[in-house]
Amino acid sequence: MDEQIDYNVSGSLLGLGQFILLEILCEMTLSQDARQFLVFKQLLYLQQRTKVKENNKDGIVRFEVVFENTGGFYGSLGIADASCSFAAGRHPTQDGNKEKTVRYYYIGELDHISNDTKGNGRYKNGQRISAIVDMTSNPRKVVFYVDDIEQPNFVIGIPSEIRFWACTYWQSSSFTVTKFERLVQFTQQEVFGSKALQWGESWK
Repeated sequence: MDEQIDYNVSGSLLGLGQFILLEILCEMTLSQDARQFLVFKQLLYLQQRTKVKENNKDGIVRFEVVFENTGGFYGSLGIADASCSFAAGRHPTQDGNKEKTVRYYYIGELDHISNDTKGNGRYKNGQRISAIVDMTSNPRKVVFYVDDIEQPNFVIGIPSEIRFWACTYWQSSSFTVTKFERLVQFTQQEVFGSKALQWGESWK
């Protein structure tokens, strides 16, 4: 694994070492708070990943990251069906995972089975990018935010169990997990131009 700063958590204690995320999750007293997420870093020549084996299958959960030192390739984040398996050195769309993932890229595009669905905002280094998954709504959904600003395109009908993931593409880049928390309630604003995109379908 690279230096611990590559997989750090905002406000973390020094000395936890390279497995800082696992240390923090092990300290959680309520098992339902230790929801599954998958975080991996893909470099041009090497990919490292960290994951926890518990899936998110109920409640409302927010996953937020800040990308840093990305050299203009700001990365992506999203959700994956809990059945996904990511091999070292492989992109989230490879190995049969394309149709099992939703990907929010830094250029503002939201991809799933089809690519280049425009409408969401671009993001860059230092901005807080988040995904809120609501497993209590009918249909289940994931909504994306940039610096707490709700983005128009969101996805409905997501799987009953999902994982969060984030990805960078440059050797010097990193990201910080700034929030990974359960929410008591969640009210989607459905901003101007909001569009619900169905999981499992091609989008225009």
